[in-house]
Amino acid sequence: MLDSNQAGNRTRLIRLGVGAVLGLSLGCSDVRVAPEEKLVFQYSEGIQSLHQPTYEESFLSCHPEWPERDLSARMAGYEELRRSGKITFSEDGVELIKLAILGRGGYFKVMKVLREGNRLQFRTLVKPDYISINYIDRSAFPAGAILYLFGEPLGTVISLKPGKTRGPERSVLESLELSWLWTPNTLGKADWCLESVAPITSTASFRILQFNEDVSPKKQSSETGSDR
Repeated sequence: MLDSNQAGNRTRLIRLGVGAVLGLSLGCSDVRVAPEEKLVFQYSEGIQSLHQPTYEESFLSCHPEWPERDLSARMAGYEELRRSGKITFSEDGVELIKLAILGRGGYFKVMKVLREGNRLQFRTLVKPDYISINYIDRSAFPAGAILYLFGEPLGTVISLKPGKTRGPERSVLESLELSWLWTPNTLGKADWCLESVAPITSTASFRILQFNEDVSPKKQSSETGSDR
C-alpha cells in the first residue's frame, strides 16, 4: 500500500482487489509491493477482519493509554456512532478504514514518503469507488444489509439499503488524502507502530451519485435534501 522509500515523490496506484490481496498474503514473487504499501494494507485488513493481534502489535503497543483495548468492542462503538449519521476521527483510523473501504477494495496511492530514524511519515490518496456498489449483484448482500458511506461534509455518514430503485442524488466522498505517522515498535512484533492516521480535510472532494436502493417513495422524498 505504499510507495518507494528512496523517492518520496514517486507514487504507486494500488487496486486492492483479489489479485493484490493474493499477492500480499501469499508472497507472490512477481508482485512487488513497497514496505509502506504493506503497512497500510496489513493494518487496514487487520482492522476490517477484527484481527486483535494486528491491533495490539501495530497500534496498542505504542498507545498504552488507549482506553478501549479490545478491537471487537472498539468496532461496536464505531458502529453505534455511525448510525447517528456523524462520526469523529480517531488516531487508530477505524472510522477512515471502514468507511473508505481500505483493505477491502478501496483504491489508494502513497505520496510524500519521509523516512527518518525514529519516524515514518507519508500520505495516501484514497478513492472509495462507491459507484461500484451499483454493479454488485444484490444477492451478494445479506438480507437487510445497510451500507455506510462518507457524505458531505467530511464526517457525515450516509446509510443506504441496496435495492432495485434508483435513489435520490447523494453527495459522497470521491477522494481524500490521509496523513500516516509511524514510529519504530519497541514492544510488539511488528517493525512499526501507528502513532496516528488522520484525514487532511482540505483535500476532500465529493461527487453526486445515485444508487440502486431499497426505498419507499416516502423515505426517498424525506432523504433527498438531507443527504446532499
